[in-house]
Amino acid sequence: MLIGVVGAPNKGKSTFFSAVTMVDAAIANYPFTTVTANRGVAYVRAPCPHVALGLSKCTPKNSRCANGTRLVPVGIIDTPGLVPDAYKGRGLGNKFLDSIREADAIVQVVDATGKTDLHGNPCDSCDPAEEIAFLKNEIAMWIADIVSRKGAKHLPVKDAAASLSGLKISEIMLLSACKECGLDVSDGAMPDEEGLKRIARELVEKRFPIAVAFNKIDVAGTMGNFEKAKLDSGEESEGASGNGMANLFACSAAIELALRKAAERGIILYTPGSADFEVVGTPDDRQNEALRKMKAFLGANGGSGVQEIIDWVVYTKLRGIVVYPVEDEHRYSNHRGEVLPDAYLVPSGTTAVQLAGMVHTDLADRFIGAVDAKRHIRMGAEHVLENGDVVKIVAGR
Repeated sequence: MLIGVVGAPNKGKSTFFSAVTMVDAAIANYPFTTVTANRGVAYVRAPCPHVALGLSKCTPKNSRCANGTRLVPVGIIDTPGLVPDAYKGRGLGNKFLDSIREADAIVQVVDATGKTDLHGNPCDSCDPAEEIAFLKNEIAMWIADIVSRKGAKHLPVKDAAASLSGLKISEIMLLSACKECGLDVSDGAMPDEEGLKRIARELVEKRFPIAVAFNKIDVAGTMGNFEKAKLDSGEESEGASGNGMANLFACSAAIELALRKAAERGIILYTPGSADFEVVGTPDDRQNEALRKMKAFLGANGGSGVQEIIDWVVYTKLRGIVVYPVEDEHRYSNHRGEVLPDAYLVPSGTTAVQLAGMVHTDLADRFIGAVDAKRHIRMGAEHVLENGDVVKIVAGR
């Protein structure tokens, strides 16, 4: 899975990326700080099975365990800033659009303060809600433009799908979008330009699930903008913390980044996504005051909102689950005695034999069966795994 972090320039994209990856992306208060895509690893939260299994500890190798929360890696990319008419090549449009081709989902970072326009330049009272529609429109126009180059009207559906294959848009997805738009393509030909634009907007929803990070929400006066955006979206509340309207989340990337850096330096104990932290170091007066303000914000907002977004994208939109392959189903360990060493983030619907192939291609070829280590029951090749399963793969020689 790969998540793309996108948005207009100077909205806090690179701060968001740095917060979830702890990679030092370039951060500055001017447009086009990011001119090439930065890649990193973010983490999705999952309850570590060692707690429910009554084990004193685990030995994570490809992930981390923080106070019983397993942090499982997921790929993430920080794209160049997006400006109006990017699909025509304006700004860094071509670099931006090329960067998101691989993304399975998108986090759109929006400036909640309304102090920057769609080009990333300072303004007094821009409407952050306009940015939300702006991104979808740019991607839709990009999709439509790709098909239009082939000559949209009466273009065979198969040819239209072939032109979009680089975006991972299949013929089935294209036909589904046509149906959702109420457009008849039963003759096998695409509609005219206007019909194509309608289809492209539908394809954005199907191909690029979007979570909106309403960033800088810790700045005074921003909650009004957030509430307005929620009303404009016309969608019902969703998400564990209740601060999201379907795909809209209030967050502060700057606070999340500061907390993770403080934890890294041993000043606080902080689990990403938590609504609190514990001071364990010896901060000076300035640091104490900053920590006090951040603690108050976390309590009021139910956390920084940043980790919640990553979790929502992976679990809700991409339907991911976390499973734990082991070699010893009684000790929940590998052959070296390392307890629950690996956590695999896989799509919902993954079977036991598919997991075997992910662990090692040879295991799928030699697959005999599997064992549900939690329930101590056998599983066949086509057994569909569930979130949190601990699985031993049984293979022949």
